Amino acid sequence: MTAHHGTSGRPRLAVRAGLLDEGGDLIDALSPYVDWVSGAAADGCLREEDVRDPAAREAFLERVFAHARLRTLLEGDWRPRDLVAFHARHKMQLLAHDPRLYREAGRMVAAAGTRPRGEVAAEYAAVFRRALAAPVTVGRNVNVLQHCLGMLGLDPERRAEVLRAIDAYQAGRVPLSEAAALLHRHAADESGGYVRDQTYFAPFPDGLRGDLSPADGDVRHGTLSPGRQ
Repeated sequence: MTAHHGTSGRPRLAVRAGLLDEGGDLIDALSPYVDWVSGAAADGCLREEDVRDPAAREAFLERVFAHARLRTLLEGDWRPRDLVAFHARHKMQLLAHDPRLYREAGRMVAAAGTRPRGEVAAEYAAVFRRALAAPVTVGRNVNVLQHCLGMLGLDPERRAEVLRAIDAYQAGRVPLSEAAALLHRHAADESGGYVRDQTYFAPFPDGLRGDLSPADGDVRHGTLSPGRQ
């Protein structure tokens, strides 16, 4: 899938001194994409579980790159239309994590032009981060894929192909990446820009994927716990 990360921004990461040796390979892999900082300036802090557990590591990367994109937006001279565009690119990513907070964030964005800019920024950032802290589940991923499929005008044959892939993922027979890649490819073929540009399909640079212990399975896309709904 083609990477699309919306508003650009390099994550600012902190790391505990005790992890510098144990997490050396991961730190080296991250260094081309992040800035290492200390204290409250960080978008996230690399922890022991992020080094040892592939699922935790992938969730961590997803969060910190999303936080960096939001920080980059809010540190600039943004306008309500900029927040609308940012939120539009992140909708499916938020929906996969927490449908309730996805809706709450949407209401905030809809009212952004009528409220003080600082209040909107602080409240949206808090809801955005809370939503991404919620775990992705197979059921929520299926919901996102079906939602995206409904926005594409595919012919019956290609629609059926995507539905079979979604069903196979839900049953635990294939990783979500297989169904997501198929859907994303059809979105590109159909000029489905809204679906194609969702950060859900590329939450962090593709160059980091090889450093997520692929032998352990397609972590973000649910193969470690395919029965979790």
